Amino acid sequence: MTKKTADPQKNKEEPSSPAIGLVLELEYMLFPGRQLMFKSFSSVLNSQQINLDQAAFSRYCLHRAVEKNLQDLLPALGKKEIAADALAAKIKKQFEASLNDPANHAAPGLPAFLKKAVESNFKIGLLSFLPEENAKELMKRLPPELNACLLVMKKEADDLPTPDSWLSLLKTMEIVPRCALAVVDGNPACKSALAVGMGCVVVPDSFTNWQDFSGADLVAENISDLKMNEITALLSTAHFRKRAK
Repeated sequence: MTKKTADPQKNKEEPSSPAIGLVLELEYMLFPGRQLMFKSFSSVLNSQQINLDQAAFSRYCLHRAVEKNLQDLLPALGKKEIAADALAAKIKKQFEASLNDPANHAAPGLPAFLKKAVESNFKIGLLSFLPEENAKELMKRLPPELNACLLVMKKEADDLPTPDSWLSLLKTMEIVPRCALAVVDGNPACKSALAVGMGCVVVPDSFTNWQDFSGADLVAENISDLKMNEITALLSTAHFRKRAK
């Protein structure tokens, strides 16, 4: 009688699919940080009889370093005699108060979009450059089912996020760059995401819609335009090969 041997193919475990992630900035994508910063700049400068319009803000004030923005902006407005440091302190204080205001909610449509992503087995990662206590307060306003991974970076730079910021977040999430998509609203974040090998989806706001988003996998007008099947397809093997060429 012949003894049956087990089929090794049947005993072999199916290889698990790699984890996939969706990453974005907490205060400048999930929450309307840039709009609040524009209001803070406008309010403080108005107290100095300086009128700031959206075009000037978009041209000179999109860096994260408020002092750097003022150094570029004030001479352009013919106000180079005004000390930037004192104004910067007031702008930062007003911005922080606006961001911490309970009336400040997440950008319309984004929490619902992220919930759909979680249902599609995405891990959610959030990057912040706020003081840690402020970032955690914003996190309390998000649906708990997002179970998002927050990484607070203590980093000074003109253009944030930097490539190593994204890499640090992905390492914390245990996700490799090619299995992650960054959802961003501006050119520096797009470039730094692409630089580390992530895919990138751009939803520009009224301050950044003039910027160059070359290399982005997708550029959408509104969050509502993002379809989960299209987002998932951006992490397919075929799309990855296309990106890598």
